[in-house]
Amino acid sequence: MKVEVRIGLSIILVLAIITISTFGYILIEDLPLIDALYMTIITVSTVGFREVKPLSSVGKIWTILVILFGWASVSVLITNVASYFLSKSFIDLFARRRKMKRKFSGHYIICGFGRMGKIVAEFLKKSGVPFLIVENDPEKIQLAEGMGYTVVEGDATEEDTLKVAGVENAKGLVALLRNDPDNLYVIINAKNINPNIYTVAKATTEKGARLMEKVGANRVILPYDWAGLRIARALLHPAIFEFLDLYDMRVEEIKVNVGSPFEGKTLKELNLTRHKIYVLAILRDKKIITPPSADERILEGDILIVIGEVENLHKFEKLVQP
Repeated sequence: MKVEVRIGLSIILVLAIITISTFGYILIEDLPLIDALYMTIITVSTVGFREVKPLSSVGKIWTILVILFGWASVSVLITNVASYFLSKSFIDLFARRRKMKRKFSGHYIICGFGRMGKIVAEFLKKSGVPFLIVENDPEKIQLAEGMGYTVVEGDATEEDTLKVAGVENAKGLVALLRNDPDNLYVIINAKNINPNIYTVAKATTEKGARLMEKVGANRVILPYDWAGLRIARALLHPAIFEFLDLYDMRVEEIKVNVGSPFEGKTLKELNLTRHKIYVLAILRDKKIITPPSADERILEGDILIVIGEVENLHKFEKLVQP
């Protein structure tokens, strides 16, 4: 039985006991209606006020029964009401948190489903990586769920919401809320829960960007600055953009983990061109090797900067990982 139904039945039971008790006092003690109702209320609530008149033996027995049944019915009502609010808050919160922890590991979290959030979600979906969205706007939640995305409803600036989203096990997080202070709080809380998570944040001012970098944001993007540079490059080098868009080419970074079949081999031995993948650079101990020679040996922890078609990149990443 649903808790809402139990609450309704409990209210009906309490009202029924009050009604029966009131008429009982009228019949047994010959009290006026207002005095009988008064006796019922102080008895059920057990506040201990004085009776309106000394009770007869039958009246005392009736009062004992009213106390037992009345307090029992009120207790049931209080229990059901408490259960309702708990189920809507703490219990539901912990249940969703456990569900997220089971379902997600190594995923990405998008905080904010505005215009930029939609673009990021679309890109992650095409990349085939697990991700979810944190949003508290009902309309945006409905839109995201309608597009088939997993959404955690709540305030992304709150630690509890981020924990529900599984931030402890997340690989990366992007903060795309409306203002810099909110994005700052997201980064602070995310890093406090998971210091190793890679975070990217949107900033609207240079001051906001500096603060986010100070609290641990791995990358801060000033959208207007970034968009302006991209427009300028498209203006000066249109052929490059047409090439990348036409052939669905993308530049990716792929890390060589422990046990990778690529570890210890040279680029010549790997012959990546057969996969239609081209290594542009190798990041090693904060140093960049570019262009890498064919005799360059791949080491554990290397990050390969590669270019290729999206489909080929997905296949290549599976080959690199152990």
